[in-house]
Amino acid sequence: MNSNQKLSTVTALKRRLHHCDGSEDYVAVIRALVATRDPAAIRVLASLLDSTGPIAIESIAGLLTFGEAVIPAMRKCVDSLDYDMIRHGHFVLAALGDEASKQWLREDDIDRVEAYLERRGFVDVECGDGIANETDEEKGIA
Repeated sequence: MNSNQKLSTVTALKRRLHHCDGSEDYVAVIRALVATRDPAAIRVLASLLDSTGPIAIESIAGLLTFGEAVIPAMRKCVDSLDYDMIRHGHFVLAALGDEASKQWLREDDIDRVEAYLERRGFVDVECGDGIANETDEEKGIA
């Protein structure tokens, strides 16, 4: 398949996304985009990272199959204004070994837990860098 055929396939699949009815349809199109192995599919998959559930999961999995070629697109995602896109972009980068994204995700998890606890009325509880108990570590249970 030459590059023009691949481009037309990615373009056609991108158009199909506008007509999807439910996550199953999205997942099928996402898998077809990944199967093209065309780098042009990266931008389309990255645009779906503002989603949640099966759409986000399948987009992330698909992006990871492209390896380091996704890094520029993920850098744009983490600079977006959409929380889900930022988090999912960091998730992809972290899976590719980016230490800064791993740290961002750890801090975000702590912030999310603290916000949840605050909403539930546990305002004096702080979350640290882990949940291991010091006494458990001494016994080798951590």
